[in-house]
Amino acid sequence: MKNKDWSKEIPQGAFVSKKPTYNVGEYFEFFKEDSAGGMKYYFFDPTEHGFEKGKAYPVFIFLHGYTNALEGDVCINYSGAEFFAKEDYQKSFGGAYILVPLANEKRNIDGEVVDSWSESYANPLYNLINEFIKKHAETNGGVSKKLLWGNSAGATMTYLMGQKYPDFFNILIPVGSDDIPSDSVIDQWDINNVHLFFAMGKRDEFNDYEGTVVPRLPRLEKMKNSFIFTPDWVYNGDKGIASINFGTEMGQHCLVNPMACNLMFDDGTCMDQRLPRGLTDWINYALTDHPYIETTPVLETERLILRPLKFTDLEAIYKWTGDEKTAKFMLYPKYKSTADGVDWINSLYTNADDLDYGFVWKETGEMIGSGGIYHSHHSETETWSIGYNIRSDMWGKGITTEAMIKILEYARTTRNIKEIAGTFAVENVGSRRVMEKLGMTYLEDTEYTKFDGSATFKAQTFYRKF
Repeated sequence: MKNKDWSKEIPQGAFVSKKPTYNVGEYFEFFKEDSAGGMKYYFFDPTEHGFEKGKAYPVFIFLHGYTNALEGDVCINYSGAEFFAKEDYQKSFGGAYILVPLANEKRNIDGEVVDSWSESYANPLYNLINEFIKKHAETNGGVSKKLLWGNSAGATMTYLMGQKYPDFFNILIPVGSDDIPSDSVIDQWDINNVHLFFAMGKRDEFNDYEGTVVPRLPRLEKMKNSFIFTPDWVYNGDKGIASINFGTEMGQHCLVNPMACNLMFDDGTCMDQRLPRGLTDWINYALTDHPYIETTPVLETERLILRPLKFTDLEAIYKWTGDEKTAKFMLYPKYKSTADGVDWINSLYTNADDLDYGFVWKETGEMIGSGGIYHSHHSETETWSIGYNIRSDMWGKGITTEAMIKILEYARTTRNIKEIAGTFAVENVGSRRVMEKLGMTYLEDTEYTKFDGSATFKAQTFYRKF
């Protein structure tokens, strides 16, 4: 396999970390044991750990890797489930059930492991999940969404279950498998608004990244809801290159360990800048309903693609929210890092009336700004407010006007818009020009203060009635 012995490729100055930087089994006591359909499973019930009863919670299903079921409860760790029982993880999700099914693995007379995950488990596993929900969740508020996470052979099983039951799981997280399904299956996931987190190290010892994965990445990237995590090196929490035995055995394959540790180093820094506060933020985003994203069409102008902002846009968003010039007149303070945008992204699209679009510059494919129209009330009449921001290096090209004209045009065909209003700092001449080009005129003098109280601006409100 290509790059199987990666010990010869270790970057200068790097070191190999042979042990995870956490204690295996620390949270096993939070799990109980049960069985269904001849299969054993472990589970965590959030209502037994401080979360209120009579409420629907998501269920996180974790599928272990090959031979792991032979280890008994240790498979809770090997599947990646253990850390999701931690108090801080549970608080971040508002509570979640955890289900860890075990394949009926055993050794034959030759000592080989048989009866690990395979297609024959599909129906029994599906029935086990439903039995668990019926027995442990439906009597106590039910289940909101279903997340399926698999490691190695469990990741292959995750793909298989997602293919066989494309409308059953809301979130799929296959870790360390190159058994990516066909385009038609992915098309079905898109129809069902499935969120996919694809994870594989580029030096994975058991998968042919270049030969098998790379050709499939373009289709995964085109999914409506996908995040692709393919690090050059898999690191442990101590920032050492992950390995069990130096260089050759599963260190780069076992991406589940850093993922279960929220893709954060022990010092609190992130392993991927696109996940500034870790994997749990992406999962929270995937658990949140964003009907606007799923129902609002992509718009197009001569120079722009207009589409809803997504979690994967955080880096691009920071290029204007972290820009001193752009942030100067905005209500929000200048962002200090990509992490500052997480809560904003999660708050978007909660009002089905609002129209909020990201601006993609066709020439480069870059997200360069955002804007939209928002439902509010002004004075005694119903008014929609407008807002926008764009990277300062793209100012003076008429881009914001071009985008807002298209958004307003679409909004007037789909919303009962009778009037619009917008407020800008008097010093912000560019914003005034945009509103004038939208046919808006002076309404009143006013002022506004940034959210952090750092500045107050004399302002004007412009208005247009249709």
